Amino acid sequence: MFEIIRKGYVVDVAIVGSGLAGLSTTYFLDTLMSERVRVAIISKSSLGYGTSTYYSAGAFRCPVNGYSVDDYIRDVVEGGRYINKRSLVELIALKSVNTIRSLERLGIRFKASRGTLRVVSDDPLFQGRELVLALKDYVVKRPNTVVLENTHMLDIVKCGDGTFNTVCITTNGDYVVITSKVVVLATGGAANVYVRSDNPQQLSCDGHGVCLRLGLPLIDMEFIQFFPLGIAEPGRPTFMIPFTKGRLVNKLGEDIIVKYGLGSLGKAIIVNRDRLSRYMMLEVMKGDGVDGTLLIYPEESDEELSSFANELRRRLGLRPPIKVLPTAHFSMGGVEVSDDLETSINGLYVVGELVGGIHGANRLGGNALTSCIVTAEVVARSITDYIENRFRGSIRLSDEGVNQVVNEYRLREGKYIPSEVRSRIRNLMWSKAGVIRSNDSLKECIDELLSIHEELGKVRIGGHEEVIKYSEMLNTLLTSITTTYSALLRRESRGAHFRLDYPEEDSSWVKSIRITYSNGKFNYEICEK
Repeated sequence: MFEIIRKGYVVDVAIVGSGLAGLSTTYFLDTLMSERVRVAIISKSSLGYGTSTYYSAGAFRCPVNGYSVDDYIRDVVEGGRYINKRSLVELIALKSVNTIRSLERLGIRFKASRGTLRVVSDDPLFQGRELVLALKDYVVKRPNTVVLENTHMLDIVKCGDGTFNTVCITTNGDYVVITSKVVVLATGGAANVYVRSDNPQQLSCDGHGVCLRLGLPLIDMEFIQFFPLGIAEPGRPTFMIPFTKGRLVNKLGEDIIVKYGLGSLGKAIIVNRDRLSRYMMLEVMKGDGVDGTLLIYPEESDEELSSFANELRRRLGLRPPIKVLPTAHFSMGGVEVSDDLETSINGLYVVGELVGGIHGANRLGGNALTSCIVTAEVVARSITDYIENRFRGSIRLSDEGVNQVVNEYRLREGKYIPSEVRSRIRNLMWSKAGVIRSNDSLKECIDELLSIHEELGKVRIGGHEEVIKYSEMLNTLLTSITTTYSALLRRESRGAHFRLDYPEEDSSWVKSIRITYSNGKFNYEICEK
């Protein structure tokens, strides 16, 4: 057994992903089961690092300080343009404050304002670091924990006895199998289907890809949130930089905010960021950009700048004018779940950004972390019930399905290099299925993506590094196809989804698009709300 498998583990729960959603799932399991559950946490990097949580602003939107539950539900549903799954919105509204506040037991402190709890942090750039470090410290000290760092999930096998085999490979090339009663996917990162994204670069849609291969449906994948002011300076990361005062100009010297009647830069990036992103891309598309970008001349003093913008400008050595362009920030789509956040596969759960239906057509600021923490708490309760009352099998180290997975990633010759194919996919998505879409661009995009899909057998896997690169490329490809396919099917503009040929929101399209993948084919269903 396991001729090429270096290590095998038997646990109750395997969690893939070490951001807020993954780490806090362990924390909430312990509040319910007193550390009795043996947990394996699989992280592509060092535990907690390289996650969206670490790079976040540490803000949680929730009903607090005069912002009521009804206010929250109304704003989230209106922001999502009425295609949210309302039961999930209500669940988060009711649970959010107590769930967030429970982290105070770990030493995390919060500052409350109307509608927001914000982590108190000494780091002006990465306030989310406090969340990661506190939860990481908790997890590594608890008994019954297996921490697998620098370990990449390849695939998940649902075994005949009801258990799961999660097949992984380490950056050293060792294959690892985790046999468990339950698997929790806490991966996210679907905005990285675009070459311009502020998501950590190691995120490669791994949960989305695995769920598609398991036959789980994804919903609302056409909705990608773009932040308009993303750094576009050569050699600099594509981080968003939230200037609120200044001039945003094209090569003709025209102020884009004035030209399109957006009021002020601050108002545009808070209230009209989708429209601003579109207008910026329209300027570039018609040839009025500067090296394919726009220029911003900030007018804030160092004292007026947000601590984040000031510190980012200082660390990256940015001097005005600064080249900017929209950057993909967040995917509203994800795996379809029940009202109690279960997938259609018993024992398989998703948390955080991977959950579909919460945000609808657009996400309100602060709701990313809120959805992470609440989904983790709810799923921990579901897991407790599943382990104590519903799981009927016995668990032992198993090789079921392992050889089949490993064979999919066997070393082989090929004329294409996986990292180059992934770069091609991400550039293609940016140019043809990005901020501005049309029937023609989306059809061109889907045709090219499907052509890549048909030639997967010609992609080289030359060593263990390319096993990981191939897996990342495959997951990015599958997620890109679902995103583009959904965007092509939605013949309107709604929330973060904009089409030149259907520029208005259509009341007949208060629907969700469900995509599944089976036997190498993609299938869709348009679902009434």
